[in-house]
Amino acid sequence: MSTVFATGSAACSPYRRFTFVESAAARLGAALVRWAERRRVVLSDWAQQERAAALRREQLDVLRSDIMGAAHSGLYIWH
Repeated sequence: MSTVFATGSAACSPYRRFTFVESAAARLGAALVRWAERRRVVLSDWAQQERAAALRREQLDVLRSDIMGAAHSGLYIWH
């Protein structure tokens, strides 16, 4: 239970005003959260681009192996 002072307010009242240090810490924390969220979005876009690049590389490897197989079997004539 919280202690009640002579004025009638509780010792750990939720209506206490924040100190300058607490306000600065809250602003700094909010800024760090915003920075982290912006970074995550960039990384998400980067990861999507990396997956697309890997898919293109796989498709090119398949096409390259198809052409090389056709060339070795004599089905493809080089121009």
